[in-house]
Amino acid sequence: MILEHVASPADIRGLDVAELRTLAAECRQVILDTCSTNGGHLASNLGAVELTIALHMTLDTPTDQLVWDVGHQCYTHKLLTGRYASFSTLRQCGGISGFVSPDESPYDTFLAGHASTSLSIAAGLVAARRLDGGNQRVVAVIGDGALSGGMALEALNNLGRAHGQCLVILNHNDMSISRSVGGMAQALNRLRTRTWYLRARESPLVGRGLRWLRTLLKRLYLPTIFFEELGFRYFGVVDGHDIRKLMEAIDMVKDIQQPVVLQVVTVKGKGYELAERQPSQFHGVVPFLIDNGLSKQEKPMSTYSEVFGETLIRLAETDPRIVAITAAMMDGTGLAEFARRFPDRCYDVGIAEQHAVGMAASLASRGYKPYVAIYSTFLQRAYDQIVHDVGIGGLPVRFAIDRAGLVSDDGPTHQGVFDVGFLKSVPGMTVCSPCDRADLVRMLELSTAATGPFAIRYPKDVAYDLSEQLGERSPMTPGTGVIVADGSDVAIVSLGPVLRSALEARKILAGDGVQACVADLRFAQPLDTGLLTRLAGTCRAVLLAEETTRSTGVYGAVVEALARSGMSIAHIGRCGVPDAFPAQDKRAHLLSSYQLDAEGLARAAHALLAGADGR
Repeated sequence: MILEHVASPADIRGLDVAELRTLAAECRQVILDTCSTNGGHLASNLGAVELTIALHMTLDTPTDQLVWDVGHQCYTHKLLTGRYASFSTLRQCGGISGFVSPDESPYDTFLAGHASTSLSIAAGLVAARRLDGGNQRVVAVIGDGALSGGMALEALNNLGRAHGQCLVILNHNDMSISRSVGGMAQALNRLRTRTWYLRARESPLVGRGLRWLRTLLKRLYLPTIFFEELGFRYFGVVDGHDIRKLMEAIDMVKDIQQPVVLQVVTVKGKGYELAERQPSQFHGVVPFLIDNGLSKQEKPMSTYSEVFGETLIRLAETDPRIVAITAAMMDGTGLAEFARRFPDRCYDVGIAEQHAVGMAASLASRGYKPYVAIYSTFLQRAYDQIVHDVGIGGLPVRFAIDRAGLVSDDGPTHQGVFDVGFLKSVPGMTVCSPCDRADLVRMLELSTAATGPFAIRYPKDVAYDLSEQLGERSPMTPGTGVIVADGSDVAIVSLGPVLRSALEARKILAGDGVQACVADLRFAQPLDTGLLTRLAGTCRAVLLAEETTRSTGVYGAVVEALARSGMSIAHIGRCGVPDAFPAQDKRAHLLSSYQLDAEGLARAAHALLAGADGR
């Protein structure tokens, strides 16, 4: 096996094309086998194998700086840069990241995890190279989906005026551009990727004629105009699975001393038939059976995403003003069926979170009820629109915030532990978190009557039903929490699904002779200060449990509310994420590490009571 002997890209540069094709097949099989065991981003990585090999064959990495957008295409890069032996630990606790990470390897030029960042990073590297007097190449790899992001377009506008070499590889796996231009574009691209043409166009004798021909032809090929009017030289389209052609094309353009776009066309899911047929279904996968693509995990109860999607459909059936907006996460947010049922009332705006929120604000101003479904980690990108477009006008935009709290496997770039902080800083914003599936339904129902911005945050997890433990539920009104179990020693006050752990911790404490009260805040904003004051007055200690960082959660607001009420804050404790980025691990392990499981809460309660008793 060739791959077993590859410790760095230098080890592949003596291989011939036939051997490189064998290497590509080996990489593809390792990626497929590993993702089928660990889960991961499968389809995008299968589509970028040959491109990655060609890049490392033609560049002098890590001296040449290779920047990957998002990181969804970086698995082959990891295999070729000394991480084959540890690849089985992909996305595991203590293992290698599923994204590019400079802490992991000098070949990983810059951290990635979110889309559309690579061109801005490349622009900075080009500027630093000029200031340093360096001569290393800068190459950015970005997909056509990520190129639609606003940050990428802003960077294109700036990067086209950069001085010196910068190569942008546009990995196009949708094929929409090449189909739209047909044979003329193919003829143009064959012309533009010939070495004799590149030399002839600079000749004073024939260059003028070729430039005239080029001007005529490029008017028939809009992508060329788009990039070249921004200041780039454009080349393409190259077959992204033909290693020889890829190496020839990269070799030809890598030293051009101005910004260059090289477009390659790849097949998402290449080499695994099921992924080629359904690339979106195999974009991010849980462990699965290679033979049929079915999950190895038993189908659990519905997830919060599914409950959200089902409930929104039910509400939309009787309210034609309800519309849904998402940013390239139709399946992940549970909106796929909503889109099928209400195609005119569901908008996938692509990788454009800022636009999604701005559009929602406009819809709300016209009397519609927009639900913006976005992962917590990506909602960060739209903070200005949340404040400026939604908050100042007090517009009733509803935010369905998926993947809130601690997130499995994807590491620090995808944790949803900051949203409570940046949302509750917006005056008039309601922020709530359901403890189970029934409360998510009730919060969604409540949100339909919202007169201001309304955010509901929930994790990527099974939506348990706590009805048996909770019994009859009190009315769901903004700013009201609820006591779900009485006790006089310690009050465990939770926000969101961690209530389930709090109830289990109460049982553990009861076995130790400790009577614990359990309360569900339900709303991070407005905060139920009356409930908190009562609990602090009747219990010896209060323990807050929240899936946020210390400075972005409700702990500070709780302490402030109690202090203003004249209550002692000496025995107020907290279990949650410290002011740090959570590591890559399973959600259950992360909860345990931050004492947000039942055992951890029970231990924290004992420690808090010991302090209250002076022990």
